[in-house]
Amino acid sequence: MPNQEFLSLLKDVGALREGHFQLASGRHSAHYVQVAQLSQYPAKLQPLLKGAKADIDALGEIDSVFFPAIGALPVGQLLGLALEKRAFFAERNKDNEMELRRGFEIKPGEKLLLAEDVITTGGTLKEIVKMVDAAGAEVVGVFCIINRSGKDTWQGYPLISLLELNFPTYAPEDVPPELAAIPVYRPGTKTV
Repeated sequence: MPNQEFLSLLKDVGALREGHFQLASGRHSAHYVQVAQLSQYPAKLQPLLKGAKADIDALGEIDSVFFPAIGALPVGQLLGLALEKRAFFAERNKDNEMELRRGFEIKPGEKLLLAEDVITTGGTLKEIVKMVDAAGAEVVGVFCIINRSGKDTWQGYPLISLLELNFPTYAPEDVPPELAAIPVYRPGTKTV
């Protein structure tokens, strides 16, 4: 889907928002993409994920799709369906740390595609990569719906996205006065 068409879809479903947001990375932005607004329409998201299959297949062998809950949950599940692969997730415990629960496990030697809804810095992905490394598995690449990082790789891994958005972000001490004048909203589930 062409970028302009995808942006229109995001606006139509209420996923592209404007205001003052503190992102999971701790940085501030005047724009936020709430992919969950798109995920509530799986019939709209699923064809987009199937459309990325050729790029994902070019990464080589993939055994499973692994992702952090909760924002990436619908994305990872639908991506697993599109690729016909096992899809499982890590979630935060009471200490705000990512862990495997529900009987999920990473198998030694398993080739994993990491999935995320939006990547800005990839802080949550760094947490799950530690889990992959500890299990003796391998990350073959990363997939996201929205890439805000401005890069085509993440931590040296190939990064495949449906859309690249490069809205400016600001450190808390560098928020412009016009943005600071708007009440800040903290979307997402990760505690900064």
